[in-house]
Amino acid sequence: MSLDLDAEAAATTAALRALAPERTSVPVIKTSRPFYGARVGDLRATAAGWLRAHPGATPAQVAGLADRLWRTGVREEQLVACFLLARDRAALAATDPGQVRSWTALLDNWETTDQLGMNVLGPLVAADPAAHLRLLATLAGDPSPWARRLALVACTRLARADDPARWWPAVAELVLALAGDRQAALPKASSWVLRSWLAPCPGQVAAFVDANAGRLPALAVRETRAKLATGSKRPQRRPAPAPAGGRR
Repeated sequence: MSLDLDAEAAATTAALRALAPERTSVPVIKTSRPFYGARVGDLRATAAGWLRAHPGATPAQVAGLADRLWRTGVREEQLVACFLLARDRAALAATDPGQVRSWTALLDNWETTDQLGMNVLGPLVAADPAAHLRLLATLAGDPSPWARRLALVACTRLARADDPARWWPAVAELVLALAGDRQAALPKASSWVLRSWLAPCPGQVAAFVDANAGRLPALAVRETRAKLATGSKRPQRRPAPAPAGGRR
């Protein structure tokens, strides 16, 4: 199927602009990147609609469109790029992790960082951890705090890989390497990683938290232990004592 990817990207841009022509909806994020104000649900629908309208598009073409959209630096177009790859697994497999690495230069907020980690980089690494896990370690040492957050977010999807226990030591090492990092809400991301690994490796995670409680972010320790004990990241509150002489 012949596709003019530049024309397809331009048409997608026009469709996204039409979703929020008056900029009445502002994303609840701090970013220096331009945005139109469209809702995430509409962006998912845009990606799904494009794939339905182009059933003959090759994986390389879908991946190429995603690359063009991401590099605009516009929030909506970047999220549509993520959703295209999330919906087309063959296109995701055709995406070079090194290319995704280059996309980190345009990260400056939690929303696009987390969507890229959950929908693109995480699944890519989970599909072939032996080949791609090293990239997460590289990102963990990146000067950009958003690239470092991306490494952690991708680890939440690595928990779904085949034989995840095999990869837990590398994830634990990465979490510990970033334990003292307070930029880009990294303590929250560390908690997210630990809680996501409780499903495949509860004993290993519990032992890791106990052994490193003094080094890990207090938030991550508290929420992980609460998840182990109650199934929720928030500790259960004790009921207030009944007033003296009151009903019981």
